Amino acid sequence: MSSGSGKAAIAKRKFERHIRLWQLAAAAMATVDAEFAESFTGLAVTQGFRGSPHIDTTNIGPFYGLSFGDFAEGTGGVRVEDAPMTIAEVNTKNRLGKVDGRFPHWVAPYAEGCERFSLIYYQTEGQVVPKSTAIFTAPL
Repeated sequence: MSSGSGKAAIAKRKFERHIRLWQLAAAAMATVDAEFAESFTGLAVTQGFRGSPHIDTTNIGPFYGLSFGDFAEGTGGVRVEDAPMTIAEVNTKNRLGKVDGRFPHWVAPYAEGCERFSLIYYQTEGQVVPKSTAIFTAPL
C-alpha cells in the first residue's frame, strides 16, 4: 500500500469518527455562505493555537475562521498581510471571518491562560479561486 492510500484511509476513519462535528460545522457555515458550505473540503479544529506567520500552500481559495473561548473580545482574531507593510486583523470571536490564507497570516495575540478554540474551513480541491484580496470583511 502506498503512503498516499494509507493517508487517505486514516483521513477517512477520522472523518467517519467526527461526522457529526462536520455536519454541525457545515450547517453553521450554510447560514453565512451556502455555496462555501457545499464546497469546503477541510475543517481544522484547534485548541489553544497560536502559530507563526504562514501561507496555506495547499488551499485553492479563501478560508473561513471561527473562534470562541474566554479570551478577550478584540484579541485572538486572524491577522493577515493585506499589502506590503500593511497588516489587517479580522475578528473571528463568535463569528465567521473570511481571509485568503494564500497571503501570510497568523492568529493575533490573546492573553496567556485563556482558552481559544477555532474552526477553520478551507478548500484544497475543486475550482481554484483567483487571488484578489487578503480580507473580505472590514478589518479591526
